[in-house]
Amino acid sequence: MYQIRYTLGMTSGELISERREKLGLTQGQLAERAATSRERINSYERGRVHPTTDTLERVLAAMECELAVVTQLTYEERRSLAVSEAVAQRLVEEPDRVIGQARRNLARMRAAASHEHTWIDLWEKLIDLGPASVAAVLVSKDQLARDLRQGSPFAGVLTDAERIAAVGEVRR
Repeated sequence: MYQIRYTLGMTSGELISERREKLGLTQGQLAERAATSRERINSYERGRVHPTTDTLERVLAAMECELAVVTQLTYEERRSLAVSEAVAQRLVEEPDRVIGQARRNLARMRAAASHEHTWIDLWEKLIDLGPASVAAVLVSKDQLARDLRQGSPFAGVLTDAERIAAVGEVRR
């Protein structure tokens, strides 16, 4: 089942509209699947009516989705994000160096691992997609990005001073 990340600031109408359009469904088709009216779907998408959580889950389920609520970032997650944003900036400036460093770190991590680590596989696949995909994850606030940052392969990309400066911004 496809999982939609509901982050702070998103409306339920944006969630519904985004997924419906991605599937190529009309409001009427979605309404039929969700056992409601086209007018009700339209009201949700326009923000005139806000569905209850149960109703939102039902409408999303009609589009083969489930809702995942992403809570506000913890202090540690904000620090991790700040450092990752600095790495993403360096990735834009020096993609070959940064990707090369990440690949070397991943190879060392894999060699040192006593068992399989899915996150190493995910980072390798992500890096194979190219710098733009890596940068998107580095600056994302969704749960997968949060989890991946816990095993970041970008050690050594930033100097100590750059890392300290990034973390210092979070404290302010």
